[in-house]
Amino acid sequence: MAEFQEISLKKGREKMLSRRHPWIFSGAVAGGMEAADNGAVVIVVSSAGNYLATGHFQKSSIAVRLLSFSDPAIDQAFYENRIQSAVDFRKNVGLEPKDKDTNCFRLINGEGDGLPGLIADFYNGLIVLQYHSYGMHRQREFIETAFAEVMGKSAHGIIGFVQGLDIVGINDNQPQDQFNQGDGQEVTETGIKYLINPFKGQKTGFFLDQRDNRVLLRQMSQGMRVLNTFSYTGGFSLNALKGGAMEVVSVDSSSYASEMCKINEQVNGFSGENHEIVTGDVFEFLKEDPREFNVVILDPPAFAKSRKKSHNAVQAYKRLNREGLKKVKKGGFLITFSCSQVIASQLFEDTIRAAAIECGRPAKIIKRLGPGTDHPVSVFHPEGHYLKGLLVHLDG
Repeated sequence: MAEFQEISLKKGREKMLSRRHPWIFSGAVAGGMEAADNGAVVIVVSSAGNYLATGHFQKSSIAVRLLSFSDPAIDQAFYENRIQSAVDFRKNVGLEPKDKDTNCFRLINGEGDGLPGLIADFYNGLIVLQYHSYGMHRQREFIETAFAEVMGKSAHGIIGFVQGLDIVGINDNQPQDQFNQGDGQEVTETGIKYLINPFKGQKTGFFLDQRDNRVLLRQMSQGMRVLNTFSYTGGFSLNALKGGAMEVVSVDSSSYASEMCKINEQVNGFSGENHEIVTGDVFEFLKEDPREFNVVILDPPAFAKSRKKSHNAVQAYKRLNREGLKKVKKGGFLITFSCSQVIASQLFEDTIRAAAIECGRPAKIIKRLGPGTDHPVSVFHPEGHYLKGLLVHLDG
């Protein structure tokens, strides 16, 4: 272990590793941080010098993102093993690269797949990576080669981005021109086609975590009037149309998202006669448009990315859901989400309750919603449960 840099924990803090949480915060570290290179593979030792774990060091509040508790070499073979395990799991739950009905899904979900700091999404042969830690970015050659080895002919390209790091630009040799020249990569999700563009879109190009919830909406849309707010490129809207909705209204502040929503509508052969696409502020639309709907979807971006901003986020969620509830016809449904990691499930549910109280609507929770099986959450890392949702029925 001499070739590794060491991070030593304060006396008594080694017990925290028995909980198998994949993060070590800087406050638990006794020594080694000043000498450690940003993004380096380090070993974590106890105050007595005994080996505890191996991980990536970062000069931040999360000092080490743990990769292993058994001291393996963190090399290409390590990444190949982790990626192969993730691919095998997805095949076991029915997600395969060559599937004609769904050929886009998450391949690596950070801590949920034992690779904290790395996100990988599969889009019909294109793998889009997000490096959320310096350690993962520093080992990107290992990682991208490992993906190529594991995926073989199932992958025709790999694109890597940095997210939230002080690194300018993207990796070398990115095929950006092909996306600038066209509308993007065509994918299919549960029988619906989408064009995704990782260079222009949000996340890696699409919100893969909502797949199951989009199907839920499709199953309940027959003859319904549906309002989809923060509609992005039309995932919920297209499922409502496919499910036989009488009317769909899509609202998003992004003109790019609205344009792609229209293109996706056309790609799937919908006429557009019963689909209105609005580019504008969602809060203003909810207050000013007089219509009511059988189903209202509220899927906003994260209102809080740190605990310091959680109070303001809760107030924003309450205002949004209060106005959304007002738009639901008697006997209709509200489908509402939060993707703010710092807003816990119970707090989100309490916020929806407060919104219902303020607008005086009798409501009941029908179902609690979350991401699909390709977004696993480690039992040791509850913070990974970022997407929370509720299906709410309005009795009156």
